[in-house]
Amino acid sequence: MYKYLKFQLSQQARPSIPKREESLALGINAIPKNAKQIMTETKSILRLKKKHAADPERSVANVNVQALLDEQSMSRATLGALLALIILNAMWVYFSLLFDRFYPWGSIIQGFMIGRAVRHFGNGIHWKFPLLAAALAVAGALTGSFVVSLNLTAREFSTSALSLLSEVSWYTIETFMTRDFGRVGFIYAVTAAVLAAFFANRRLDQYEEVALRKGREVNRA
Repeated sequence: MYKYLKFQLSQQARPSIPKREESLALGINAIPKNAKQIMTETKSILRLKKKHAADPERSVANVNVQALLDEQSMSRATLGALLALIILNAMWVYFSLLFDRFYPWGSIIQGFMIGRAVRHFGNGIHWKFPLLAAALAVAGALTGSFVVSLNLTAREFSTSALSLLSEVSWYTIETFMTRDFGRVGFIYAVTAAVLAAFFANRRLDQYEEVALRKGREVNRA
């Protein structure tokens, strides 16, 4: 009798376990009502915009081809590229003297910056602008390497670069081209020229390219 009463009391003290249907109902009620809206907003945030989406306000007819041609300036491109060449040569010399080492890959950095300078100042879309950038990149590679070698040699002999410059002869230049510049310098100079030519021209959108091509076809006809 005692065991039976103890069992009844333990059953009454145990908390009631909800049925499966009640637990499912509780789970459904716990979901917010605007869950679908939240998921939709999340998808819209994560979805990237199309880079090449058509602009309804742009068309080939609205492009002024003559204005694109008039914005070109070979003189500004030349001055801007020369200024970049001088500054970069000075920086090349400074860092070479600072670390007491010759860095031939400095001509590649020069080629990239000269190309960007031609694009920024020239706004060119003609083939002459990449040719100008490539020529100045090669010139910058030659002059930069020569000036750096001259300053490092002057430091080695405890003299100034100007005093060595007064003693430069054709033999000195020949020795520099064959030993100091050499094949490695030539490879870096060609790479700099390619980079400069690639970044020299102005970047046009699809409408400007189509309009420019149509304008050239009309002029040829």
